[in-house]
Amino acid sequence: MFADSLFFVVSIGFILGISLNIIAISLLLVAAGLAVLTAWFWISGRPEPQSLAPLEVMGQREFAQADDEVRKQMLDAVRAVPVIGASGASGVAQGAPIASVQAGPTVQGETK
Repeated sequence: MFADSLFFVVSIGFILGISLNIIAISLLLVAAGLAVLTAWFWISGRPEPQSLAPLEVMGQREFAQADDEVRKQMLDAVRAVPVIGASGASGVAQGAPIASVQAGPTVQGETK
């Protein structure tokens, strides 16, 4: 496939009367540009957020073979923020915000 593409470019160059040196230099410039573009893409790529760390742990063999308690410990060790309800017997972590729920939708302009 690559050889066919290269042959096509060289054939077009000969048809247009362009020397082989100019074709080679232009292909090298295109390759250099692609290398710079690739380097920029990898450098400017956004890092993986910490909230995805548990997914990496879930993909490990040790996680699949562990029991539930060890799994919870493995996940809690890499989490950025502990899960609500992970600590405390009441099911709600201390200091966790409790959201209030309004009953029913409101009409625009109406206050409750």
